[in-house]
Amino acid sequence: MKKKMIGRVSALTVAGVMMFGGMQIPAMAATGDSVVQFQKVLQMENAEGANVPNVTYTYTITAGSAIGATANSPEVKAGVGLPTISSVTYTKGDTITQNKVTKNVSITFPDGTFTAPGIYRYVITESENTNTDITDVGTNTRYMDVYVVNDSDGGYKIDATIFTETAVTPTFDKNTKQPTYGGKNSNITDAYTTYELSLDKVVEGNMGNKDQLFNFTINFKGPANTSFTFGDKKVDLDAQGNGSVSLDLADKTAIAEIKGIPSTVTYTVTENVSSSEGYDTTFAVKRGTGTSQSIAKDTAASTSAKVTATSQEMTKADNAVVVTNTKKTVSPTGIALSVTPYALLAGLASALGALFFRRKKLS
Repeated sequence: MKKKMIGRVSALTVAGVMMFGGMQIPAMAATGDSVVQFQKVLQMENAEGANVPNVTYTYTITAGSAIGATANSPEVKAGVGLPTISSVTYTKGDTITQNKVTKNVSITFPDGTFTAPGIYRYVITESENTNTDITDVGTNTRYMDVYVVNDSDGGYKIDATIFTETAVTPTFDKNTKQPTYGGKNSNITDAYTTYELSLDKVVEGNMGNKDQLFNFTINFKGPANTSFTFGDKKVDLDAQGNGSVSLDLADKTAIAEIKGIPSTVTYTVTENVSSSEGYDTTFAVKRGTGTSQSIAKDTAASTSAKVTATSQEMTKADNAVVVTNTKKTVSPTGIALSVTPYALLAGLASALGALFFRRKKLS
């Protein structure tokens, strides 16, 4: 009687001869005699300036459906045994490499799972995540065919694994007679998207000083321990999800841009300007390609030393906020009135002179 065991997974090719003919089939990497892996990928291309979000993925693995052998395709058996599958956790401290973070998911087959060579099919399903800014790229289900061959020790070993997005029926290649699957995909990929908040300062009115720097405070409320990027600085939210940034802007300075903000974050813009300076302050925001909308002032939070806008949610769009300070002064009319008597006297003198010369001419 054969000793029942699982051998080491081949890292690149099938080492032995399958019961249905010799073949070379790529295999997933292995970390142990009974472990195979696939990759979970989190794309960060659309999250410039953001940290890696805190999110955990869990998986289930079940037996797939059997497929009978034909002249053109091998038999595929339903998965057997009770393999286990690990979870994957992403955290703020993870390193982003080439705009993505890749982690391994491990599937462990207990010793004695397989009692005969063949192709065994399993279905792997990824749980839905709760982060609304993370979306699936493709499907969250993979079909895994495990190629089991005779071991040199008289048992059985996993020699290769094939991952596909659909329940593919493998067919024999006409020349090599190897099973072929068409498109294969061993990665389950998600994409993380964040947004940008910009702040622009506009000064209007005949008495507005376009060179004057105005100080602003932006307060944020969002997911705990999240961070954004403001220039070369980080804006960190604490364990309660609170954070802020202070900046100075003038009409002539460049727009301030804060990148990497999740859609669920709320922000409040405050201009620290004294009412004694005589400016009327208004706020407006444009989200994405929409039209600019005015933002009401928070009268309860505003004082004689500052003007605060009502809190705004980022939503799934870039937010462009414009703060306008207007200062107008009407020129006094007293100066014009003070010269009127002199003008009247000059006019009277001119009239009298004309009358004098006219009479002299007549005489």
